[in-house]
Amino acid sequence: MSKVGVARGAAALGATRIATNLANLGALVVLARLLTPQDFGLVAICTTVLGVLVALTELSVGSALIQRDEVTPAHIDSAWTMSLLRAALIAGGFALASEPLARLYGDDRLAPLFVLSGITGALAGLTNPLVSLRMRAMNFRPMIMLQIVQKLSALAISVGLALWLRNYWAIVVGSAIGGALGTVLSYLVVPYRPRFTLSRSRDLLGFSSWLFLGQVMNVVNWRFDQLVIGLFLPTAQLGAYSMADNVSAIPSREATTPLVQTLFPSFARMQGDRARLRTAYQTAQGAIGIVALPIAVGFMLLADPMVRVALGQKWLITVPLIQVIGFSYALQTLVTGSRPLAMAEGATRTLFVRDVWGLALRVPCVTVGLMGWGLMGLVWGRLLSSVLGLFITSALVTKLTGLPILDQMKAHRRTILAVVVMAAAVLAADHELLQVGAMPIARIAVLAPLGALTYLGMLHLLWIGSGRSAGAEAELLGLARTAIARFRKGRRAPAITGV
Repeated sequence: MSKVGVARGAAALGATRIATNLANLGALVVLARLLTPQDFGLVAICTTVLGVLVALTELSVGSALIQRDEVTPAHIDSAWTMSLLRAALIAGGFALASEPLARLYGDDRLAPLFVLSGITGALAGLTNPLVSLRMRAMNFRPMIMLQIVQKLSALAISVGLALWLRNYWAIVVGSAIGGALGTVLSYLVVPYRPRFTLSRSRDLLGFSSWLFLGQVMNVVNWRFDQLVIGLFLPTAQLGAYSMADNVSAIPSREATTPLVQTLFPSFARMQGDRARLRTAYQTAQGAIGIVALPIAVGFMLLADPMVRVALGQKWLITVPLIQVIGFSYALQTLVTGSRPLAMAEGATRTLFVRDVWGLALRVPCVTVGLMGWGLMGLVWGRLLSSVLGLFITSALVTKLTGLPILDQMKAHRRTILAVVVMAAAVLAADHELLQVGAMPIARIAVLAPLGALTYLGMLHLLWIGSGRSAGAEAELLGLARTAIARFRKGRRAPAITGV
């Protein structure tokens, strides 16, 4: 698959995610104003437990279809049947466990929320499997349509219900309806008549079994802290942590997800060509770092004024949480491409081992931090586990591509230095703005463009200083020039008139 094909797919998904997540951010601001940290805490308990159950039943059949060289109708029908059985297990399991789970968390309001959350998770898992195959062919239109409908409908319904109900039901019901609409739409945009069969289930499980185990480890890893907070701290603190985590994830997740989604099918076409795959990974990962790292760090630096403007005074507790968690997410952008790389190579067992090590590090770091220093101790423990996890993931990339860890980090050296200069400029300017009593909105208006211009200018100078070396900067610049040339050519094209 050509670089232009990957770039087009990433650009299409990126534009979609930017649009939907601007709407998501707007809805989050409205919901934060209408609801309380305790409301968000109750929802966080449900989504955390649902996330763990979804991971425990995850079959990754869509990824298995993408990774296979040959896919028959029997494989597609088997994937759908496996998803149907999994959906029934999720809905039934949550219904049966709702009362015991509510008693475990000491809040009877959770029981009906658990039931509805189970139905939501079940419906989300019944997406048309042909959508995954369209992605393999680099046709992202069905996925884009699903993301738009599911996200915007859920947000609109949640905000409308919040204005009416003023409680946690608004978020849960909105998510359920949005998920249902997305699932139904998947069968409309890509026509498919499912057939119940498990004749090719073993073929799919051969790839997805280790991926399933890795997914369990990965989800338990990232949900462990919320499970612990829900059990040992007040619900309002869990709500604050959940809000901080969601806000912190937006810049790095939205900057990397579109490209990562295109990397898996692209890498999958390079199986067996290690040299080509190594070069493609290093270039792609460098590009991810150039885009995502400054956005994640910049968001972290602007946490205080942004919370004051967007969420209000009652959410100021989230500011130090966003700053630490945001740095954790920023570190992850340096190895984001490792997962699609491993999946494309069929190295799902290696991913599982990586995730086991990640969980083994995170549990003691988070637990000791929580027991010793409360909520802030937990987030610092999370950051420590992220630093250690960075080296573990880099070792995985070394195993798959032969790239030494030092060479992987060197690929980001200009990006990291430019980000450090950007952070210094923003912190110095913010200090001066606070001295003169600048309003939060004024701080954002000054610091955001200052940070962006400082980063881009420094990165450009460092690249020129390196002799305009080949790499991610050159690739991004080339793609940008191609896009601009196509745009100009399209504008100059003469209009076709009738005779």
